[in-house]
Amino acid sequence: MFSFWLQALVLLPTLYFKAQSPYKGKFESMETVHGDEETLFEYNLKLVGRQRLVNGTIIHHVDLDEDYEIWIDIWILKNGNWTPNNISLRHKPCHFMKNIFASYFEPSLLDSNVPKGDDKCPFRKGEYYVKNVELNTESWSIFINRGLNKWCVSIKRNGKVVGGLTVVMDLVDRGT
Repeated sequence: MFSFWLQALVLLPTLYFKAQSPYKGKFESMETVHGDEETLFEYNLKLVGRQRLVNGTIIHHVDLDEDYEIWIDIWILKNGNWTPNNISLRHKPCHFMKNIFASYFEPSLLDSNVPKGDDKCPFRKGEYYVKNVELNTESWSIFINRGLNKWCVSIKRNGKVVGGLTVVMDLVDRGT
C-alpha cells in the first residue's frame, strides 16, 4: 500500500500539472538483461555519437501480456557508489505501457515502429526499431534525483527474469 502512495506522489504532479521539467537528461549507458533460464525480450541497443542517441532493435519473441510483470528499480550514484532510490515499481505490462511508458518514454520515440496508443497492450511479438532516440524529460516528475540514475528494468514471469534493460542516464538542471 505504501508503494502505491509513493508512486502517486511521484506521478501526480507530472500527470496533472504538466509543468516543464526542471532538468534535461542524456543517456550514459545501456545494457541488456538476459533471462535467468531463457531470454524472451531482447534489447539490442547502442548509444551513438556525442549526443548519446539510442539506436537499435527490440525483439519480443512472445507477446508481452499480463502473464508477465515489469519490475523497475532505480539507483542513484552517491559518493561513487550506486545506492538504491526509494522508488521501485512493480506493474503488469498493460498498466506499465499505458501509464508509465506512454507518459515518460514514448515522447522520446520520434523515429520508431514501437506501438503507440492502445496498440501496445499487449505488446505484440515482433522486432521493433528505434532510431536517434534522445532522452526527452519534458513530462518527468520533479522528484527524480539529478545526477546519474540507473534504472534496472526486469521483465519477469513466474518470479524468473526473462529479459530486460539497465539504463544509466545523467539528469542535470535545465540551465546547465
